[in-house]
Amino acid sequence: MERVRTRDREAIQNSTYEQGVKYYQAWVDRQKSGKLLIRFDDLEYQQSRQGFLKFYLSPVIHDTALNTWAVFEHLIKRQSGRHQHQGGIIIYVIEGEGATEVDGQILDWTAGDLLLLPIQPGGVTHQHWNKDPSKGCRWIAFRDLLISPYIANSIDQISETPDNAGDATTQSSGKHVTTGWKASVGGEQVSLITHPDQLATENMYDKLIQLRDIQLARQKQATWMIRGNELPWELNAHGKMQWYLHPCIAYSAVQTHVFYRQEIAVGSRSGLQRHGGDIIFKILEGEGYTEVDGVRYEWKKFDVMTLPLLRDGVVFRHVNTGAVPVLFLGMERNLVHTVGVARHAGFEEIQPCPEYRERQSR
Repeated sequence: MERVRTRDREAIQNSTYEQGVKYYQAWVDRQKSGKLLIRFDDLEYQQSRQGFLKFYLSPVIHDTALNTWAVFEHLIKRQSGRHQHQGGIIIYVIEGEGATEVDGQILDWTAGDLLLLPIQPGGVTHQHWNKDPSKGCRWIAFRDLLISPYIANSIDQISETPDNAGDATTQSSGKHVTTGWKASVGGEQVSLITHPDQLATENMYDKLIQLRDIQLARQKQATWMIRGNELPWELNAHGKMQWYLHPCIAYSAVQTHVFYRQEIAVGSRSGLQRHGGDIIFKILEGEGYTEVDGVRYEWKKFDVMTLPLLRDGVVFRHVNTGAVPVLFLGMERNLVHTVGVARHAGFEEIQPCPEYRERQSR
């Protein structure tokens, strides 16, 4: 009988349930011990068929706290390779001027612009060019590895970058898009069911079709380029910010993420915020630190700072310790209509930034 109980105990320890418990515990341990700050100077640009890439986060990088993102810079010397994959990827131009062809349409961009690859049947075929190879041309891309499988993402390389073999730069046969990026989309909504009794009088399948048609109509009108120098700045409790993507912005071709640019004046700081975590910050200018649950992480220009996913969330703020204003990007998933803004840990501004507090006291 004792041997039976021993075998049962071994079976329990090796069960799928116990393996799952160990898997999630390893994930929790990674959030607590993995790197939050990834330094620009510690990484090299790697040569690939698509071009020269520098990865901050990737599923094959195992020492970072966050593991559900691919975040990388692309240094374009002349032009990238051409490849096809499903959209949803977000590209922010750090420096230089260039152009991107997406399915035969070409759009010019410059530093501060945001390029969105739309999610659509068959994916998108695209390629990037540097307008002036004598100057730097560089952007950073964000791919969500939770969404990628859901939209059946794969990458097919159509042609390599000519920089690999020193070949001549090719010209695109696409058509330049000369219209402005600003788009207006319809405001139609599908009515919500607010009580179970309504189910008897509604066709819920038809509501899915109605929702599909509204989304497809918006997609045809939406923009896949957002001009950073044309966005207004707002002062809110967390700081001075520009919004590229937001749960309440409907005119963008990609709706899956929240994306903003934030500035902190010399000697100032952001608000102190409670957040669920899983945010990526890319420092564009200046130096300072991010305080996460009382621990300081000092960064400088071009570093990437992240917030971990912890059960109780995190309390954080950014502080400018340098001689110039700090400018950085903030990016996270847009799941506010599914898991809620507060998520698992609450969302609140514990202490507003100094500029907002001063304005409110007037």
